[in-house]
Amino acid sequence: MSTHNYKAASQGTTHKTLYSEPIKIPGFIWFYGLWFCLALFSTLLEHSIISTRAVLFLLGGIVTTNFFFLSAAYTEKENNGPSRLLMNYQIFMGAVWTSAYLYFSSGAGDLVLGMYMTVLMFAVFHLDIRTLLKLGLATLSSYLLIMGIKFVSAPATVEPLQDSVRFMVLVAITAWIYIFARRLQDLRFELQFRNEELQNMVARITRIAEEDPLTKSYNRRYIMDILARERSRSDRSGHTFSLLLFDLDHFKRINDRYGHVVGDQILSDFANCVKKELRGMDSINTTEHQRSFGRYGGEEFIAVLSGTDLSGGHRCAERIREIIANQNFRDRYTITTSVGVAEYKQGESVPQLLTRADQALYKAKREGRNLVRCNKEPIEKYSGTKPYLRILK
Repeated sequence: MSTHNYKAASQGTTHKTLYSEPIKIPGFIWFYGLWFCLALFSTLLEHSIISTRAVLFLLGGIVTTNFFFLSAAYTEKENNGPSRLLMNYQIFMGAVWTSAYLYFSSGAGDLVLGMYMTVLMFAVFHLDIRTLLKLGLATLSSYLLIMGIKFVSAPATVEPLQDSVRFMVLVAITAWIYIFARRLQDLRFELQFRNEELQNMVARITRIAEEDPLTKSYNRRYIMDILARERSRSDRSGHTFSLLLFDLDHFKRINDRYGHVVGDQILSDFANCVKKELRGMDSINTTEHQRSFGRYGGEEFIAVLSGTDLSGGHRCAERIREIIANQNFRDRYTITTSVGVAEYKQGESVPQLLTRADQALYKAKREGRNLVRCNKEPIEKYSGTKPYLRILK
């Protein structure tokens, strides 16, 4: 994929977040300390000249602006660092004080080149491309302006040939830094795009691991995990939940009469219809009011109604049973479903809960199908690890 495509794919999210990362405050402070020491060393060696008054002015201005920066950044400590606006201010002030040093000093052209380059390199990692370009153009313009002022006011301090060479070097540095920043931005966009691809792939793999491929509801493994989590949550909080066990009546006849392709279509339509009624059952992060729906096997399905007692589970099951019975699937097929409902009793196991729901379903089948029956009694003797399912076809 081309760089342009990476930008297009990342536009809208990357632009807002790419340059809003927290910035370490000491980074730019070290810039001032380093170049102050170099400027002082250059002055002591008489390589450059600057008046005491100019030094005091520069030090006062630098201390004042950095005090403002640190104070403002401290007030934003809840954001884990200074904002993008503050960093723009700090970087541009670095360029301003470098230009001021160029104006007040004499023979410090080489030092100023290094200072400008430090400011631009620091800006690469904290400014967007457009702002970096503005900073580079402002740097070149300020260098030309200051050299022009000095040439008019104090011609003896200007070395036209050397200053012209330095200006061309500064142009080359600015251009190189801009190209480098563009390439760095492209790499960031590409990384962002790859991260989004990876997240999408993880999401797809997660859906495959959780989803029944035919009905797009939860598969048996995942719906059993939900039941185990609901049981643990109920034991901790005391909030109850109910289990609905669905079975399509005489489904074998549909397969025998119309074929398995039609049977699969009806299973899928049935699942979609129930999921629509349950509302919110596809959420991954369950809450106490979450309703989850999954395929238990064949034409058997399970619905877990968190925060719902037996009477609420019965009303929900009855509403779904009636909707299924009155609906024409694929505009021509009619089916009915029997439902067993059981409310979780504190301390019982998941297999015990499933067994009670199956007993209620067995009762609905035995009494004529297309019915909802509830099981109110806990199982005291059963202690196995698998439910005793007795589903009639």
